[in-house]
Amino acid sequence: MNIPTIGGARGIFEIFVPGMFLLLNLGAVAYMLPFADAETKNLITAIASNPALVLVIVVGFGYLVGVLLRLLRTDLPDEWSAAWIRRFQPQARNKNGEFMLWAIEDFPYIGWMGEICTLCLPPDAQVFYDSVWAKRKRVGGNKQFFNYCKVIINSKDERAAIEIYVAESLTRYISGMFYALAFSFILIFVTVLMRYFVGQVNIGLIVILVAYLVAILEIVAHFRFIRIKEVETVFTASFHNRELFQQVWQYSLLEGNE
Repeated sequence: MNIPTIGGARGIFEIFVPGMFLLLNLGAVAYMLPFADAETKNLITAIASNPALVLVIVVGFGYLVGVLLRLLRTDLPDEWSAAWIRRFQPQARNKNGEFMLWAIEDFPYIGWMGEICTLCLPPDAQVFYDSVWAKRKRVGGNKQFFNYCKVIINSKDERAAIEIYVAESLTRYISGMFYALAFSFILIFVTVLMRYFVGQVNIGLIVILVAYLVAILEIVAHFRFIRIKEVETVFTASFHNRELFQQVWQYSLLEGNE
């Protein structure tokens, strides 16, 4: 896992934006809680009216919160997405009623990539898959091999590395927003309940709550497809730079002859 450095371009969306989003929701909840006293509200208002102070807090703490969100498992929204797809999307099953491999396999979906090679890609891609990727399949996934492929490609093919980074950044951004939305939803839901019991119902908060729930469900319904696209991008780049994996290829061929 790469944690971007402060001052670098890497991490603006997948780290900073989810962190800033959750931080703003924390501030809004602190202001809207029914038992928040006037002094607390005045402090929040004073901070919000000072652009320089807002910039310092948003940049400093927004990035920190984003990094904390980034430390959470990307596998969780992926697992939820797979469960949602198996439950609600008919395309998750084949003609025999069995689940498709992409709907049940763990990241990085090495088995599913094999099916793609067999059904959709040219014979050379199948040969490359059988020689390099197929024998790296493990129960529970093989993130080490997947990361190895990305590092090797990044060291030799700048254009492919950029494409991989874009695909990975989208996955990380959506994962970060999933957690930011989930935490914000819980905070606002608790706030709405508290305000309801003291007779301070706020329709605006309910609308925001519904919007966050819809966004969370949309992420859950589509996250696995986005992550599969990331894996397909890495595999395509690996196949394009297959000479970099020559040693692995030769080893696999020798092993197959034994």
